[in-house]
Amino acid sequence: MRRSDLKFNMTFQAPSTSTPTVWTTIFTCKGAFWGLSQAESVQAMALGGTITGKVRIDYRPVKIRTTWRIKVDQPTGETILNIVGPPININGDNKILEMRIKEVG
Repeated sequence: MRRSDLKFNMTFQAPSTSTPTVWTTIFTCKGAFWGLSQAESVQAMALGGTITGKVRIDYRPVKIRTTWRIKVDQPTGETILNIVGPPININGDNKILEMRIKEVG
């Protein structure tokens, strides 16, 4: 992944315990996101079909939780992504985190 791939403004938010849910911003950063390839889609369906894409950001020493969501600012508007699984430390070198996501319809 190149630095230029991190072109979307992303806001990571945690839910409140109140009803209705209020989302609190934990941090913002630049990131990249894209849909799954055909092979990844087949694999995701075999695991229950809850994954629609993935997000990559620069490594952060923050415990990102699957209860959080990501708000992505795009030229066409705002997209909300639910984090499906825990972040993966790509190559284990604390440079890139990857998360599987599901776009909120």
